[in-house]
Formats: sequence, C-alpha cells, structure tokens
Amino acid sequence: MHDIVYLESDLAIESSESMPEWVLTEKTAKNIAVVRRMKTLENVVPIGFRGNERTKRFAALTPLDNIQKVITPEQTAFGQIPKSHEQTIVHLRQLCRGIRWGIGGSVGFTMATGIHACTEESDIDVILYKERMESLKPLQRLHEQVQQLNHQVDLQVEVANFGACLLNELVTSTTVLLRTGTGVFLVQRDNLFRSN
Repeated sequence: MHDIVYLESDLAIESSESMPEWVLTEKTAKNIAVVRRMKTLENVVPIGFRGNERTKRFAALTPLDNIQKVITPEQTAFGQIPKSHEQTIVHLRQLCRGIRWGIGGSVGFTMATGIHACTEESDIDVILYKERMESLKPLQRLHEQVQQLNHQVDLQVEVANFGACLLNELVTSTTVLLRTGTGVFLVQRDNLFRSN
C-alpha cells in the first residue's frame, strides 16, 4: 500500500477500463504507479496512475515481475523535500522520531520521484505503521501536535494484517471506517485495540 513502483513495461498493465492517453505520456504516470489497497490474485499487484491533475487517475493491475523498483513511504519520508513543504516536513520528522511512518500522496510522490506533483497548498499524507494498536494517548498527542503545523497533515494509521483508518477519526470518534483489502467497514474504535 502506498508504495511507488517503477514498471518495466506499460504493455503488462490490465484494467477493466481503456487506458487513457495521458498514462503513456505524462511524466507523473509514464511507467510509474502507486500500489493500491485491493485483494488480488497471487503475484498480481493493484496499481494506480496519477496524472498532472487531480481528476486524472487510472486504476489497473500488473504482474509482480513487471515491477523494476519499489520506493516505500518510509523511504520517501527522508527524500528531497519540496521547498513549499520544507518547514512542515522537518517538524514531522521530529514529531515522528521513533515511530514507523512514511509520506504518501502528491507530496510523497514528489519526494520519491523528483517529479513535481504537488502544489504549495497540497496536504501531506502521512502513514503511521503499527503492528498492533496499543494505546490511544500517544496517537491523541500526535494528532494535537500536527494541528499546529503550517500545512494540513492527513494521518492514516496502518495496522499490520488488519487495515487502515484515519487518525482524526480514531481520536475523535467511537466508530471508525476501517479500510481493508476486501472493502471498507464501520467498526467500534475499542475493537481495534482488542482485536490485535
């Protein structure tokens, strides 16, 4: 999930939709995709292409052996920061010290590939990786701290072998939307802490 992948060939891309021309021509899409959350067959990877506009998105599948290179959000978090987001990301690096985390979205794409895909106002999508949910307090504290940063920071908590939810929902609501490979489910927050 959220990994950026470089593909060997655009001929090994399958989709139920016809491939838009921009997937083959725009720098942000040409043989570069992002891994999506979706249950698939073994050795098949669900990917998505991003164009140079928000409305340009294309979902597809590719065989595992078509992937040449993988850049994880964790690697991206320590990549070259876009000038427009430098102060915020430097603060994030300090706040997330000692935590498994990474950056996704347009800012993460820019940091990982060197291809400019974000604007000065772009939100920063942060993924926190947890083996299990242990305590809500540190997450509440982090949520409060990121509210003070210059850019909007959207934090998602990814729990191993379970799914992902938005940190904002996790700390402000007793129910959360849990995104999994098989769909999205409304669950009681307390169950996330009991189930793993």
